[in-house]
Amino acid sequence: VLASGGGGPSWTYTGQHGPSNWGSMFRECAGKRQSPINIETGNVKTEYWRPFTLKNYDQPPTRMRIKNNGHSAVVEMDAPSAPRVSQGGLKGEYIFAQYHFHWGGDSSLGSEHTIDGVRYPMELHMVHYKASYGSLGSAVAKPDGLAVLGVMLEISGTDNPALTPLVSALRNITDSGMFADVAANYPLRAFLPRNLEKFYRYEGSLTTPTCNEVVTWTVFADAIPVSEKQMEFFRSLKNDNGGAMVNNFRPPQPLNSRKVMVSAESGADSASMKKVGLTLYFMTSMAVLMMNM
Repeated sequence: VLASGGGGPSWTYTGQHGPSNWGSMFRECAGKRQSPINIETGNVKTEYWRPFTLKNYDQPPTRMRIKNNGHSAVVEMDAPSAPRVSQGGLKGEYIFAQYHFHWGGDSSLGSEHTIDGVRYPMELHMVHYKASYGSLGSAVAKPDGLAVLGVMLEISGTDNPALTPLVSALRNITDSGMFADVAANYPLRAFLPRNLEKFYRYEGSLTTPTCNEVVTWTVFADAIPVSEKQMEFFRSLKNDNGGAMVNNFRPPQPLNSRKVMVSAESGADSASMKKVGLTLYFMTSMAVLMMNM
């Protein structure tokens, strides 16, 4: 996740200003609730939450702009009414601010979160701030200030139509600091997986300096598609130093004492299967007992 600005020394994804040294450059990057993490699906706690309520996610924006900020491709949009998310275990309503991407130099890596150690070629982050705090700027200072929806992207044989206009605009923002309007404006819902009921949840941080520990993370279990051809356009962007903007992800951070939760829907299958298995086991045992009596 990208902070709203965060002054101080410049940081990178490689070398002496890379992730392993962020903690000495920015105090909070050495905190105990850092993101991203590796999500171990065998070590999660099932929670029963109401489904997400998404307001204005199906409404196409009036204007969409993509920017190369030297670390990522960031998309902002103007809409008649700002998209908002609530429920799904979130405490309050959160207003959409921007979304951006993290990707690899090739498709074997790229995502920030990993699921059972598996890396995806790209991860999309939709950043939202808590409505009651009034702005992104004041929300980044509050423990529950931000809610980020994390979406994995997986390689598909065909282009993802929702990404096509963005990809076309990438040609106009090759250098850091450049921005361009996006021609066709897809609503936010087009960038979310179809199934929103299966997700992981934990308390964490921004994944870039200044690493504020203010994020309620939602990482969806299902991915959305992206083609190899579309990925190449992201990899053609340049970073602050004029080098290729690739591998712009922070490695997984220690979980420490935190617990990762999973929405009941995604845990239901295995739980009910276990129940069925146990019932069958007892029925078989009883049948064997009866036969031996």
